[in-house]
Amino acid sequence: MSPEIFCTGIMFGSALLSAFSQILLKSSTKDEHKTMISRYLNLKVISAYGIFALTLFMNIYAFSVVPFKYGSVIMASSYTFTLILAALLLKEMPTWRSICGNLLILAGITVYASGIF
Repeated sequence: MSPEIFCTGIMFGSALLSAFSQILLKSSTKDEHKTMISRYLNLKVISAYGIFALTLFMNIYAFSVVPFKYGSVIMASSYTFTLILAALLLKEMPTWRSICGNLLILAGITVYASGIF
């Protein structure tokens, strides 16, 4: 496997982890917290920020191989992952606007990856 394909996979994995950490933060806001400080210092929030830090290091490594012009396009997939994970894990029904927006994102990724422009 070439390093470019491997690092592209790392970037997609990083986008998925980033979406999962956003779901953790969202689910933490629905929990009851006894004190103000426990809103910010609980297992879900600390885990989510730890995952964010992990994705930062994953992206730093991946950008050593993947060109910058492709990296930002790959990272845009995190919006779609967030929509899907929110529907599956939080049982949130996506709105028509969010579905249309994500379809535009996926269309943009497809057009950019195809090399038409």
